[in-house]
Amino acid sequence: MDKLKRYRKSIDYTDKKIVKLLLLRFDLAKKVSKEKKLNRVKIIDKKRESEIMKNIKKYSNKKHQQFVKDIFKNIINYSRKLQR
Repeated sequence: MDKLKRYRKSIDYTDKKIVKLLLLRFDLAKKVSKEKKLNRVKIIDKKRESEIMKNIKKYSNKKHQQFVKDIFKNIINYSRKLQR
């Protein structure tokens, strides 16, 4: 049981870090939005989104790659909403 508790504690800590990083990313998306508006740049940037997905593919392993890509599609869609 000790191992189980340690693993769960580690998962909780990891979840906390994920949430904090997501909040940071959303804050950065808002800042990007301000810059785009100042420079009259469109919100949707397919080239940038493609770059992000290529990076995600590099960072993840094949076993979980599709799942991670799906998560980032959601993150990108949410970031778009924040930028409007």
